[in-house]
Amino acid sequence: MNTATKKPEKLDGRMARSSKKVALWTFAWVVSLALLTFGPRFLWDYATIITLAITAINIGCGYKMILANKSHLADMDELQRTIQLNAMAVSLGASMVFGAVYGVMETIKIIDHSPNPSNILFVMAISYAIALFVGRRRYS
Repeated sequence: MNTATKKPEKLDGRMARSSKKVALWTFAWVVSLALLTFGPRFLWDYATIITLAITAINIGCGYKMILANKSHLADMDELQRTIQLNAMAVSLGASMVFGAVYGVMETIKIIDHSPNPSNILFVMAISYAIALFVGRRRYS
């Protein structure tokens, strides 16, 4: 088919396609992260070669997830992109502030355990979701 005569894809179609891609690569990354986290202890008795292979797979899935998110942003209209970028800025800022404080809490004897980096992911996800909700409400 000649690309010059091809109709441009509608916004809804682009968004559905790119959302599926983001969901697929996010799922693949989460599964590979779970495998990397629990596999050495429960599945392959800390075999280095397998652990390194799963690490490479996890990094590859993470890379594809990043590209899918970038493409998803490019498929959005200006208002959607503005809402997303604002939510991402809030999430980045909240994660940096929380991560810095959380990282020194053991040192200054506020907590008695080593900080777990996965807790920062929870702060990131929650702050992103809240900022996305607020942004959509503000512009609707």
